[in-house]
Amino acid sequence: MTILAWKDTLKKVKELIDKAPVGYVLDYEVQPDKSIKEALITVTGKTFVAKAKISKIAPYENEKNVLKKKKDRLKTLVMVEKIEEIQDDIVNYEEVSGGSIDKILSFSVLAKKEEAKIEQREPMEEKLSSDVKSLLRQVEKDGEKLPVKIAEKLAEAKKQYKIEGKDFDKLVKATIEKYKETGVDAYEAVGIVGAQSIGEPGTQMTMRTFHFAGVAEMDVTLGLPRLIEIVDARKTPSTPSMTIYMTEKARGDEDRAVALARSIESTTLLDVADIEVNTTESYVLIMLDKQKMLERGLKREEILPRLKKIRMQKTTITEEDDQIKLSLDEPSFKKIYQLYENLKTFQVKGLDGIKRAIVKFDQKAKEWVIYTQGSNLAGVLELKDVDFARTKTNDIIEISQVLGVEAAREAIIEESTSTLHNAGLNTDIRHLMLVADMMTFTGVVEAIGRHGISGKKASVLARAAFEITSKHLLNAGLIGEVDRLNGVAENIIVGQPITLGTGAVKLSYRREE
Repeated sequence: MTILAWKDTLKKVKELIDKAPVGYVLDYEVQPDKSIKEALITVTGKTFVAKAKISKIAPYENEKNVLKKKKDRLKTLVMVEKIEEIQDDIVNYEEVSGGSIDKILSFSVLAKKEEAKIEQREPMEEKLSSDVKSLLRQVEKDGEKLPVKIAEKLAEAKKQYKIEGKDFDKLVKATIEKYKETGVDAYEAVGIVGAQSIGEPGTQMTMRTFHFAGVAEMDVTLGLPRLIEIVDARKTPSTPSMTIYMTEKARGDEDRAVALARSIESTTLLDVADIEVNTTESYVLIMLDKQKMLERGLKREEILPRLKKIRMQKTTITEEDDQIKLSLDEPSFKKIYQLYENLKTFQVKGLDGIKRAIVKFDQKAKEWVIYTQGSNLAGVLELKDVDFARTKTNDIIEISQVLGVEAAREAIIEESTSTLHNAGLNTDIRHLMLVADMMTFTGVVEAIGRHGISGKKASVLARAAFEITSKHLLNAGLIGEVDRLNGVAENIIVGQPITLGTGAVKLSYRREE
């Protein structure tokens, strides 16, 4: 179900409640939609104060006996049958839209959040082949354990290299021994070991950027700055970029790849035209460059409708050949400069955030791939010909917002692994997995620092040992915080054994009667 939402004053809401059923005219363009039966009104932009029942949405044609939101520039008539204040059950926009809108500034159409369906998954045992099942049963019989993935690889090796009888038993035994070696001992300090495993090769890393896909203008941060960026959970990376893969039908077609790259590349008016401002006569002259427009795949007919959407009061647009003139009806030095500044950054084509897009042929995969400078994952995934299952971005926070925290966890592992590998360093993936788990287990991506994991530790002494010592100790003293001394840092500070390894084992002597 779709819901209409708009921002209004409390005075208008009360007037609607008094006069309903009544027609209400809005200054927003709303497409007539029979599925819209409800409306929610907000005063703050976040919390809704009234709920209305709607019977009709139509373009406004100067109807009489209706209530008006404003005096001029009215566009849509909404027939309000019934309206009531929301008092006890306050509805938040997040409950309706799933938190996809930061704030309703004017109006919005909200799709109601669907209820989650719980389906029982098919047991994994049902999907396994008979060879894998018999191998797992045999291992279990001997009182040992093996993960399913390793058992599958052993079964595959048996078939491929035709290993039979005692030779295969030897292979299974050796695999179990090797698997046991990789296990972690009880009470092992995995955090410290993980930190050492990443920190030590981190000191060998170089401070550098890498020219992307053979193009000098497109840089991608690598090495230590990139690793710091990942663990700090920066809102935007220093060099955001995307790798866009195409669907099976389009991946071999260069023309389609070039057309897609052109359509996503953000093009401002200044990229395709020269702009002059005349303060004396209060007009701005846009001189379109035919060659630049051809390179960007733009036509003059596409620019004019977009210019009409510029929010500027009483502006007259006239065109002559390759020149477009925007004049203010009421001369104003301040307003004409404001219009000029708006036009310089005015986007006429493409997606926000993507500055450049280049097309390269991948020799290994035999397909055309688009590399971008800048990132807009949500916008790219909606485009035709894009393979959304393989398309990726290096912006971890954007991944968590668009695809969820599990996808962000995978991105942290992948990005940190590739950063270390590009520097010629090999770190066990499990250490990086531990870092990714720590950063995402709360449901949001958190930094490893005083603003994230380290700053939220339960121990006062551990927080004080990390950063801003006096502040942590003073705050803890004011509120009477208690430190249970469960961690490593706090036990070292007070000079007692840490509760890990042999320090976690307590021996007691019970004297017999």
